[in-house]
Amino acid sequence: AAAGEKLSNKEKKLLKKYESRKAMRQAEEEYNASGLASFSLSLMGGAYDPEAAAAEAEEGDLNHATDVIVKGFSISAPQRPLFVDADLKLAAGRRYGLLGPNGRGKSTLLKFLAQRQLPVPSGIDVLLVEQEVVADEMSVVEQVLAADAKRTAALKEETELLAAMNTAEIAEAEAEAEGVEGGANGGWDEAQWADALARLAAVGAELDAMGADAAEGRVRKILTGLGFTESMQDGPSTTLSGGWRMRVALARALFMAPKLLLLDEPTNHLDLDAVLWLDHHLANHFPGTLLIVSHDADFLDSVCTDIVHLDDTKLNYYDGNVERFRQMRGQRESKKVREYKLQEKTIKDFVSKGSNKDQAIKKTIAKLDLPAMLERPREYTVKFEFRNPNDDVPSISMLDASFGYTNGPTLFRDLRFNLNTRTRVAIVGPNGAGKTTLLKLATGQLEPTAGEVSIHQKLRVGRYDQHFEELLPMDTTPVDFLRSTYNLDQQDARKYLGMFGLDGARHLIRVGELSGGQKARVVFASLALQRPHLLVLDEPTNHLDMESVEALIDGVKAFEGGVVIVSHDARLIASTECELWVCDGANANSANQTIGAQVDAGAASTAGGAGVRVERRGFDQYRKDLMRALEDRAARIEAELAKRAVKRRNARLERLKRGKNGSGSGMGGAGAGAGAGEGEGEGGEGLNAEAEATEAARREATAALFKKKGGRKGKGAAKS
Repeated sequence: AAAGEKLSNKEKKLLKKYESRKAMRQAEEEYNASGLASFSLSLMGGAYDPEAAAAEAEEGDLNHATDVIVKGFSISAPQRPLFVDADLKLAAGRRYGLLGPNGRGKSTLLKFLAQRQLPVPSGIDVLLVEQEVVADEMSVVEQVLAADAKRTAALKEETELLAAMNTAEIAEAEAEAEGVEGGANGGWDEAQWADALARLAAVGAELDAMGADAAEGRVRKILTGLGFTESMQDGPSTTLSGGWRMRVALARALFMAPKLLLLDEPTNHLDLDAVLWLDHHLANHFPGTLLIVSHDADFLDSVCTDIVHLDDTKLNYYDGNVERFRQMRGQRESKKVREYKLQEKTIKDFVSKGSNKDQAIKKTIAKLDLPAMLERPREYTVKFEFRNPNDDVPSISMLDASFGYTNGPTLFRDLRFNLNTRTRVAIVGPNGAGKTTLLKLATGQLEPTAGEVSIHQKLRVGRYDQHFEELLPMDTTPVDFLRSTYNLDQQDARKYLGMFGLDGARHLIRVGELSGGQKARVVFASLALQRPHLLVLDEPTNHLDMESVEALIDGVKAFEGGVVIVSHDARLIASTECELWVCDGANANSANQTIGAQVDAGAASTAGGAGVRVERRGFDQYRKDLMRALEDRAARIEAELAKRAVKRRNARLERLKRGKNGSGSGMGGAGAGAGAGEGEGEGGEGLNAEAEATEAARREATAALFKKKGGRKGKGAAKS
């Protein structure tokens, strides 16, 4: 088809087939790079051929299917089955939380779906957020907007059309001044102008239909919610850390809003503020289907309509959130235990009456109407038990302490607080506010630039952070590490490791070869044996599954020493009843940031100074204040961008109105003029008027182009 013309049905089918094959080739390349080749997949009915399935869907008009239903699939890792004859059912628009112990195949399932190795209707686009974006010199906003290829292409075409028209107009003006025909000097003839103006009108209509003018506002709103400052949004991603580039990848996914979005531990790279925004956004504004792997129960409770539980290689489905799942699962597990006990009792009864073991089993299966012998229910139990301190000593005192990094601003000024065995504090705030810095300052890892930090000589601090190489020897085994550090025999060392969820096969492997989650369990076992006066935990839930997070909450609640936590996990903060300290070290020099507020006399901790404040109204109020502040900031950004969008649309309308060399090409109605210069600084009513003026002008322009093809006479006009 010529430029600007509509495609025929045949051309549309050929284009669709080409795009489908191109997508299949790309998917194959991604599959080979994903590491899934080492896994085996089998499906009910035989092997799955994505290309053949797409062709069959095209012929059978199955592209409009909105649900994902895969029956009887099996996936095996090397030497271990992950899923056996499992069923996957994802209904359109539902939001699913995928739960199960670590290492059982949850992330693998997401990857198989993302690579379309499991049957997904071709009309459903799938996106998995698992890797950070590649660092680029483009601004973060541009990098997110570039994910919408159609919008990017249409905007590029509009810019090129406007530039080409201006160039042709200048060339024709120069030609007219020289007394030669415009075409000889780079100008256009009448037909070229008509084609260009028609195409500009068509591109404008496409941009309006896809909401292109609102896209940057949506992107900035998402980035703001995820914690990006305006300068970070306008800067290149090359300056960002890996964690922040993961946020960019998440922002791209939320902006594109695929029909099926797969999220694998999306909160791991976020601070609490960003997590609270994300759960609100997904629950209230995401239109598609979600499948989320997360250990954060509060996040899943806020977002999910359904829970999918991976248990013993099968997928079990529960309506409702995590709390309801726990209740229903408990009932199901109790029933399984009762049925197993009845089976074992029945076998014993038959044996006592003279049957041998094989006969007793056959009779039991027949009597209880069982399809096969029931297996013993396997319980996954984890217990985080920290040994209580056996003495109560003065702990840590900050006396007018200040801190700032060399050549950087002051993060904290005149801090005054005490941490002891009765302290229960959760430190919250956005990334970069200085939460980890405050922990290091309090525990003596950093020296104050002014004032004093006093740490009692006999104080034992149990410290957890994600830099495991600072806490663990990488070249020894977990058992040897505990034995040499705490003078344990091998049996006791293995008991502690098992209690914190490290399976026996990993006890005698070098620490450096363990996964992040396995290293975390070794650290927690070590903390328990220290008998600390004060637990200082920096993002302790990142490498834990949900069962372990619940065990950690129970362990912290039972611990009789002091606790200081930095975490993005709202349930951990709320359940442990910690006092909330809001860290905003980046604004320590602001006049309105000095708090001077002291916790009630006799409390476990007092805080004063700049860079930290005590949130007395509780966590729920903190959440409400945060959401209100983010909404206000996003509204200001959107209003400013709306003004910019009006100016860009007006440039296009002005071009359509002027036609060629100001000849008017049939434009000039009142609607066209209204959008050209009025209302740019107005609010919502002005913007609505602009939209109406835009549409009216476009209709008039299009009509004029096709009614007055011979109406313009220029030096470059075609001669009859």
